[in-house]
Amino acid sequence: MTTNSLAFRAAFSFTVVAAALGSFDARAQESGNAAAAQGLFDDARALMDAGKAAEACPKFEESQKLDPASGTLVNLAKCYEDTGHIASAWSTYLEAAASASAAGNADRERGARERAAALAPRVSKLIIDVPVEARIDGLTITRDGVAVGAPQWGDAVPADAGDHAVRAAAPGHQDWKTLAVVSGEGATVHISVPKLVANAAPARGAEKTSGLGAQRVAAIAAGGIGVVGIAVGTVFGVKAISDKSDADKSCNGTACTTKQGVSAGNDAHSAGNVATVGIIVGAVGVAAGAALWFTAPKENAVQVGAGPGNVQIRGVF
Repeated sequence: MTTNSLAFRAAFSFTVVAAALGSFDARAQESGNAAAAQGLFDDARALMDAGKAAEACPKFEESQKLDPASGTLVNLAKCYEDTGHIASAWSTYLEAAASASAAGNADRERGARERAAALAPRVSKLIIDVPVEARIDGLTITRDGVAVGAPQWGDAVPADAGDHAVRAAAPGHQDWKTLAVVSGEGATVHISVPKLVANAAPARGAEKTSGLGAQRVAAIAAGGIGVVGIAVGTVFGVKAISDKSDADKSCNGTACTTKQGVSAGNDAHSAGNVATVGIIVGAVGVAAGAALWFTAPKENAVQVGAGPGNVQIRGVF
């Protein structure tokens, strides 16, 4: 026997064994689910017999998930009926009838349909109206967290008694919420969804970002102070020179013999002091502004916005 033939037989044997193991695992899982479902079903039946339907319903539901059966659906529908969930009971009886029909159990199908027909007049309904003007692009509606598609809008949909949360939402609009209260049996409740309110648009012309950083805004402020200081110093410097010239004309050497000369000398001295201070402050301001400007980081920590009749500067300094 060749090596290739041996390899083929080994591979084939492995495939057969793997398939058998997989089939065994699937059957074991199904068997386990069926056993768990039967245990839940038995517990639920015992609770029903003890008058504890509210505790029994979740067990019937879980049993049906693990091992679907028309008999479990019939019992679940009866459980819903006993707890006052008439709409759920009605729909579950119909589901049980369809399941029994598929399994060929005509008696169970007939019994389930008879129970559904008997409950039909007691089923309450909820109508969610959506007027044409409210049907904006992207509109979504939910009832108790479950989507309500457009084909259901305006239709009477079976609903159990109690509070039902209805919510409408659409992109760019404010959400709308309400509670639809269904009380009693055989009632019909209408809810009308209004046109959603659009989110507020930003003011025209506002928030035009300048792209300046916080440090550069500070640099502009410092430089502005510096320019003002230099301008003031220059003005008073010119005045000091003019006053000194007037004083020189009225004074003879170091002695002033006229009141006008004394006054002009004092004015020249005062103007000179103001000019000196202004020039110093101006020079420092310009130097500080230049230093701040050229060492500023590139991050935009400040926004300068212009709106109707106002200018806004926001940032972290």
